[in-house]
Amino acid sequence: MPRRIDRSSPVASTSGVWAQRLGAVTAAVALLLPVLAQAYCDDPADARNPARPVLPDREAFSASELFDGPAAGNGLEQLASLAREAVGASIDARGAEHTRRASAFDLQQTQASGKPQIDLNTSAGIGQSSIGGVTQRAGGVGSLGVNASAPLYDGGKLDQLTDYRRRLLDASDNGSVASRERAVREAVLAVIDRNRYRLQLKVYQQQVTKLACLASSIEQIVRQDRGRASELVQARKSQRQVEISRDEAQAALRQVDAQLRRIVGDNVAPWGAVGVPLIELPALNSVLEEINQSADVRQLKLQADAQDSLARATAADRSPQVRWQVGANTGRSAQVTTHAWNAGVALSYTLDDGGTVAAATSAARERAEAARRALESAINERVKQVSTLHDAARSAFLRARRYAGVLQDSDQLRNSTYEQWSKLGRRSLFDLISAETEHYQLRIAYVNALHDGFGASAQLRNAGAGLLPWVAPELAVGQPR
Repeated sequence: MPRRIDRSSPVASTSGVWAQRLGAVTAAVALLLPVLAQAYCDDPADARNPARPVLPDREAFSASELFDGPAAGNGLEQLASLAREAVGASIDARGAEHTRRASAFDLQQTQASGKPQIDLNTSAGIGQSSIGGVTQRAGGVGSLGVNASAPLYDGGKLDQLTDYRRRLLDASDNGSVASRERAVREAVLAVIDRNRYRLQLKVYQQQVTKLACLASSIEQIVRQDRGRASELVQARKSQRQVEISRDEAQAALRQVDAQLRRIVGDNVAPWGAVGVPLIELPALNSVLEEINQSADVRQLKLQADAQDSLARATAADRSPQVRWQVGANTGRSAQVTTHAWNAGVALSYTLDDGGTVAAATSAARERAEAARRALESAINERVKQVSTLHDAARSAFLRARRYAGVLQDSDQLRNSTYEQWSKLGRRSLFDLISAETEHYQLRIAYVNALHDGFGASAQLRNAGAGLLPWVAPELAVGQPR
């Protein structure tokens, strides 16, 4: 026969107490479940659909959905505004402009050497002379003369020197544009990084808020069931870890913001939509064809052509140098006044210079060849760079698309995990925190992939014809002469 338990025994008494406590805890937790479910913090409205379709269809999203802060506006207009601010604040761009002006004055100097040169000379004083042993009385002495001369023939030296200076001026023009392009590239990449860290900070803050809300909910359970205190410790530990990541993103944002201010000055605008136009990648072949149009490449080509002109000008030194000249002068010495004039041509020809001209000509030609090798090297390097950047941008945007798809599944998973965890037993808190952590890590990965694509796209255009012809054409041309 089954043994009857004496309810007055200690065993029966202890079992009853534990049954009562378990019932009380279960009832308390059951009462907290609706509160707990309600307290489970939803993401802000702009983050509830983290897997919005983004690529490659630009019309599928707006700038405000991609960027933190006031991102409304036309992306190209924001890029143009950023370019103007960067060029206006660039010390290197101003220095390149001074170099261009110096080249313009060098050209004027060379051109002026082919025009008539007029010299005026005069002297005045007092003197005394002796003629045949007879000393003349002292009197005023002085002279006045005017001479004019100009080249008639120089073997083409002046024309080649003028062409040399003109090509150097064109090279300086392109050097000035290249300096502006570098300033714009640096500014665009800094803004892209700033937007990256802004979004990272936003995501981390949302994760901190979510974990803080979760910890608060668990704290209410622990008040009724001390046996689940370890879950509260785990939730708070996870929250503090995310806070560290948030602080790192905030520090990175401060640093890149300071860098941006050094680039563009204090006129820092949000420029939140600058990445939107960069999503459209130009065709690889078109970028490769545009390499020869870049300011850097044009500058190298013009420098090589200038050295060719200098070599021809140097070789012309072996030709006869013919100048016409006219002059007139008048003078007075003591009691005698004289007048004279002259007109004619002057010929200068070096019979033997010991090989000086030949050596100088060869040196100029070698410098021209060196400049052409530098040009070829620059073009080859750009071809490699363009291919690499085009692939990097495509890969980054492809990753962003895939992350967007994974985020949809991740969002469903974390919501399902929470529902199962909140029913006490079907999922552990570790599962819940892991699902949340994975979801936010995917959002960070999505942000990074998207901005990696923006950066590669900007550098791709910079390696081709440049960013300036695309966003601010007026800054991509040299100064009028």
